Amino acid sequence: MANKPSSLLDTRVIYCGDNLEQLKKLPDACIDLIYIDPPFNSNRNYEVFWGETKEKRAFEDRHANTAAYIDYMRPRLQRVRDSSKHSS
Repeated sequence: MANKPSSLLDTRVIYCGDNLEQLKKLPDACIDLIYIDPPFNSNRNYEVFWGETKEKRAFEDRHANTAAYIDYMRPRLQRVRDSSKHSS
């Protein structure tokens, strides 16, 4: 593909959806930089109206307990580690 900055994946794509499902689609050791903004287990529901269409977007940041939160985050962080070129 012309002007493709990476031989491993198309970096001109925005991947949307559950991060774990999207990360599974990426090859190992393909990411140079990872910025993570995880849920913080705030025990709150969030709603926001988005853009000119006032589309309502919402998400829950609730987990049964700390162990459930860790169980949610663990596979995502492991896949991020595997996708990183700098994992050891």
